[in-house]
Amino acid sequence: MSPLMQRALDVAIATALTAAVVFVVIAVNSLLMPRGGAMVGFKTWYAFISRPDILGTMILTALVTIAYVVWHQARRPTR
Repeated sequence: MSPLMQRALDVAIATALTAAVVFVVIAVNSLLMPRGGAMVGFKTWYAFISRPDILGTMILTALVTIAYVVWHQARRPTR
């Protein structure tokens, strides 16, 4: 796999993990609410996660993090 594809896969995995963590937080919160439930939690999560600004923020955060890790590893002296 090319390095560019590996970085793109890293970004996709980081974005998916972030969406999963947000889902768990919203779903558990919805289950604890008096008029909540699993379907209410899913609908709330889906409405939140499908917003372009939220998706953009998650992807941008993953891109910056991966870029920093790659940059930092490149600067590390070899032994």
